[in-house]
Amino acid sequence: MGLLSKFMNALGGEPSVSKPATQPVLRTAQQNVPKPTQQQTTQRKSTAQSRQAQQPTQPSQSSQLARSSYRAQTQTTARNTSVTTNRSRAQSHANSQPAQKLMPQPLLPADQIERTRNIIGKIEKHDLSDEQISAIAGAGHNTLVLAGAGTGKTTTIVGYIAWLLNTGTATPEEILVLSFTKASADEMSSRITQSTGKVIRACTFHSLGLEICRSSTIANRPIIDGHTSNNVVRNAFEYLLEHNVSYRLLAFKLMSQQLLDKYSTAARLENFQLPTDDYAFNQYRQNLIDTTQTIIQHMRSNNIDTTGMQALNERYGGKNIGRNREMLQLIEPLYHAYVQNFATNNGIDFPGMIVDAISCVNNGSYRHPYKYVLIDEYQDMSRPRYELIRALRLQHDFSLFCVGDDWQSIYRFAGSDLHLILDFDRIWRAWGPTRMFQITTTRRFRQSLIDASGAFVMRDTNLYVKHLHNPSDKKDYSLKALGGHTEEERFNVIVEQLRKLPKTASVLLLGRYRSDINLMIRCDQSGLFSIDQSTGNIRFLEKPDMDIRFMTAHASKGLQRDFVFLLCCSGGLKGFPSTIPEEPLLGLLLPEVERCPHAEERRLFYVAMTRCKKKLFFIVDQTRPSRFMYELHSKICPNIFRGVKLPPQCPNCGEALSLRHNRNDPNRSFYGCTGFPNCRYTQQAK
Repeated sequence: MGLLSKFMNALGGEPSVSKPATQPVLRTAQQNVPKPTQQQTTQRKSTAQSRQAQQPTQPSQSSQLARSSYRAQTQTTARNTSVTTNRSRAQSHANSQPAQKLMPQPLLPADQIERTRNIIGKIEKHDLSDEQISAIAGAGHNTLVLAGAGTGKTTTIVGYIAWLLNTGTATPEEILVLSFTKASADEMSSRITQSTGKVIRACTFHSLGLEICRSSTIANRPIIDGHTSNNVVRNAFEYLLEHNVSYRLLAFKLMSQQLLDKYSTAARLENFQLPTDDYAFNQYRQNLIDTTQTIIQHMRSNNIDTTGMQALNERYGGKNIGRNREMLQLIEPLYHAYVQNFATNNGIDFPGMIVDAISCVNNGSYRHPYKYVLIDEYQDMSRPRYELIRALRLQHDFSLFCVGDDWQSIYRFAGSDLHLILDFDRIWRAWGPTRMFQITTTRRFRQSLIDASGAFVMRDTNLYVKHLHNPSDKKDYSLKALGGHTEEERFNVIVEQLRKLPKTASVLLLGRYRSDINLMIRCDQSGLFSIDQSTGNIRFLEKPDMDIRFMTAHASKGLQRDFVFLLCCSGGLKGFPSTIPEEPLLGLLLPEVERCPHAEERRLFYVAMTRCKKKLFFIVDQTRPSRFMYELHSKICPNIFRGVKLPPQCPNCGEALSLRHNRNDPNRSFYGCTGFPNCRYTQQAK
């Protein structure tokens, strides 16, 4: 069930068409919307070369009525109680009845591909592939291009813009390109200009939101940056922790029961000194601050206040309702300090910027000029960003061209919603015909890695099936497992392997968390490496020309290196997959957790696997391996584990079993689950 339904039910009932709801009802609303036929849609005039790219300029009357009904369900009832939906209202229903996936469009006829290629010309000194040409010239009014890792997503976008410009279908001012980071938007802008000679607006969603706000009645409001806002929250928390006894006791309780038991008596004193020399206290305190800041940011981006959160929790908190109440007690004064800060300065905060931009579009204080909007990395779309695109289309429709990869959706913690790409047709069909294309040719990595990574990620059957391939038929051995029972052993196999690599090779050491670099730091007793923890740059003194860098799997997305070492192929809370539990209150604000176990962790592992061009090394903890290692070993690529023996796996939770001895009878040994205390499985040793 989606957040909107939860919230509206908490306020007193399901939203209905006659009573405008806060947000879109994606599945149930659109199941009743007939898809407009070609005869029902007025087509733009276009040249013969762009017949395949014809787009409707005005929706038919039935389509307009459908959208009016759709829009009626999405209007804001009140500023303080509006919520940006993180999932469809019918999510639970859809989980029991899987949505029909879009089928990829076939390649265009060879003669049309060749004509289109001649019109577009070379992009970045290369001809586009048949798949890229087909996606460009065959695009519909709503187009989703699923492009696998290393298949040329950005090149396809540049090619589509060249097509629009060269056919006279659009002018530069009528095209908008949206990305998710400033670096990627700047790179996109540069590549477009180099290939087309034209300047196209390429920006982030927040940059667009700021532009909308600046050109409206709130133009003079200053930006309150995230660092300032986080400091406001931190300072308010620290002040209350030091000066308010009841708040202090609540904070200790939320940190851990152990800390509460340790300090509860002393903490009741007015002159209590915070135990800043206690490592556990400092760790828990920082985690609580970080979690609070994250929750407040999501509250702002979803446009929901503490009253709305309380109502949401009372209805849907479940077994965590008590914990959530206490978290809300802790957060409430911090949230008010946060809001008061930008209200006093009449400012715009980044999490609320898109909400403000949507308001400006809806009230008509901003009018957009675009006929074509292109979105890169569409799998990272969040519900607020979707709402902004929808508001712009409702104001004045445009063709939508989205490029992404559902296999690489890894930012749920930041609000990205996988269903926005999986349910693309249901979400956008009221605007006109929807088409999906796939780009499957990659030269980034070799076929053995393509096959292994594809088989691994597609064990989640909710994703789109894609068959990536490398045109080279050269036999390769792109994966290898290296093991060790101790950190020292794993460090030594890394060093041994680095010594075998070319002296000028580019190398990426990947961790699930930043702390995974500690494997290299703690075990380097001989001073083989110079490690800059702030940048992740590593210098191997035996091969100073080797380019080595450490980063997390999340940070590595979009990058590639010759050789990649996955340092974190272990189980446990901070293993891979991570099993650290999510703060329950935050879970009410994020997209629903998928039913497939460790679904997003699986996609993150896929991203990590596909960063290498030549060879990937799994650094396996042979005492407590990652459950993903068992999967690769037994079902996907067992040949890479030669010399790396894995202990038995727990059939209940998937963690490793460790050999233990009976205290009373040394001759009777048994295997116990390393997932204790959550799993108490034991098995008699033979």
